[in-house]
Amino acid sequence: MAALAMISVAIGLGASQLGEPDTLVATEWLLTGVFTVEYGIRLWAAPSRVKYFKSALLDLISILPPVRGARLLRLLRLLRVASDLNSALGTTRLGAQSLMIIRIAVVWVAVVVISALGMYLAEFGQNPNVNSIWDALWWAVVTITTVGYGDVSPATTEGRLAAGVLMILGIAFFSFLTATFTAALTSGPTTGSSSLEQRLVELESLRKKGLITQTEHARSRRHLLEG
Repeated sequence: MAALAMISVAIGLGASQLGEPDTLVATEWLLTGVFTVEYGIRLWAAPSRVKYFKSALLDLISILPPVRGARLLRLLRLLRVASDLNSALGTTRLGAQSLMIIRIAVVWVAVVVISALGMYLAEFGQNPNVNSIWDALWWAVVTITTVGYGDVSPATTEGRLAAGVLMILGIAFFSFLTATFTAALTSGPTTGSSSLEQRLVELESLRKKGLITQTEHARSRRHLLEG
């Protein structure tokens, strides 16, 4: 479904740029139908439909009709891709600090891409400085880093709204990233010790539950202490 969300956004961009050809518009409607069916099944199967409705607003955005005004909102479905990536990262063996940094980077990239696509859809054909998606992407990177060259600036209400959001998020992201890096550097020596203690506790728990023998426990404990 995350892949379909990316395909849908790409088709929407192509349809806007090519003047709404029937084939792309029909494909958009087909994908909207797929998202609608999936949302309905998830809502029906949820233990608490009210809680699911509140927690699945991104999925609700996915079923918006493929019209020009709604396309800008449907870009937010790319956040679903970022959410799926963050969930996948949670299953890895990365350390807490490394995982946090990667997750921040994923969200940062998602916000830049979504804002750039929104800028492109809102400004293409109305802003002489936005002639391709790369112009919009350049603007998004310059804006979120608060550099602000001024060579590309929004001319529409939607573009200015995206610029305001990017400026605020840019300051917040870099401040949070700096704090995360600082915490990782200052807590480096104690992280390994904490991890070792946790693994020893887990090993002892396995022995008490009878999942490993006393010999296996002693050998594994010695290996951990020597490693």
